Amino acid sequence: MNQRTVVAWDGTAESRSALDWAVARSRHLDSTAELVLVSVTDEVSLVPGKTIGPEEFDAAGAAVADEAARVRQELPEHRVTGEIVIGDTLNALRRYTDPTTLLVVGTHTRDFPHRRFAWSLGSRLAASALGPVAIVPHQITGARRGIVAGVDGSETSLRAALFAAEEAQLRGVPLHLVHAWMEPAIWQEAYVYDEEILDEIALQHEGVVRDIEVVVKRRHPGLAMTASTVRGHAVHALLEFSPLPELVVVGCRSRSAMNRFVLGSASHELILNLDVPVVVVSDRVRDVDIDVDRTARVFEQVG
Repeated sequence: MNQRTVVAWDGTAESRSALDWAVARSRHLDSTAELVLVSVTDEVSLVPGKTIGPEEFDAAGAAVADEAARVRQELPEHRVTGEIVIGDTLNALRRYTDPTTLLVVGTHTRDFPHRRFAWSLGSRLAASALGPVAIVPHQITGARRGIVAGVDGSETSLRAALFAAEEAQLRGVPLHLVHAWMEPAIWQEAYVYDEEILDEIALQHEGVVRDIEVVVKRRHPGLAMTASTVRGHAVHALLEFSPLPELVVVGCRSRSAMNRFVLGSASHELILNLDVPVVVVSDRVRDVDIDVDRTARVFEQVG
C-alpha cells in the first residue's frame, strides 16, 4: 500500500480537485501515512535572464505552507507537509516518484486538440514516473462506486491489478477486472470469421482475465471481485463499465528511451477522455513480488 502521497499543488481549481481526492483517499489510510504538497516554481517558463526573486519564493512557500496547515486540520492523525521546489515542473515532480509513493496531479477538461493534450503534465508524468501516478479530472461525472482495472495478461497489467486490489480493499469497494479484445484484422475484405473461430478467440481472451484473477484472489482472498471480458474498444470498456467506477487503474509499458514520455495507446486515450480519476502504473514499478508462473497470454489492448 502506498502510504506516502505527493500532490502537485499550484493553487488552481485543478490542483484543488487533485488535493481533495488525495485527502479523501488518505482518510482510509492509517496514521503512518504521509501527505506532501509540492509547489514547483518553474524557472524554465520564465523570460530568459529572469530568475525567481526571494519575495516570490517566500510568497510561494507561505502559500503552500498555509494550504498544508489547512489539510492538517482535516487529517490530524497524519503527517502533512508542504514543500516548494525551483526547477522544471516535470523533472521536479518526477523526482518524487517511487514504487511506494502515489503522485497525484490534476487536469482540466479537454477544450483543445488531442495532440496538445497528449503532452499535458499528467500524461508525461505517467509515462516517465518511477511509481504510480493518479490523474484527477476537475469534474467527475455521475454517481460512482467500485474500482476497475484494465488487464491484458502482461506482468505490468498484473501489477496494476494488484494496485487496484489494494485500493479496493482500502476503500471497502468491489474490484472489477476487465479485459477488452477485438477480433484480429483480416487482410481480405471478402473474408469474415465464422462463429466457431470467434468463440475460440473469446475463450483465449477469457483465459487472460482468469489468470490475473487467480493471482489477485490469492493475494486478497476476502475481496469482492468480478472478472470479465468485453469484445470492443478497451477505453470504452473501462470508462463505461457498469456500474460506473470511482477509479480506473491501468498499466503502462515502457518504450524506447526516445519515447519514454509517451504513454501506450489505451492509457493515452483514457487521459484524453478523462471523467474519472485514473491511476497509471508503469512497468518501472517493481516493488511487488508477483507470481508470474502462469501461462503468458498478452494482448495489446491496455497500456
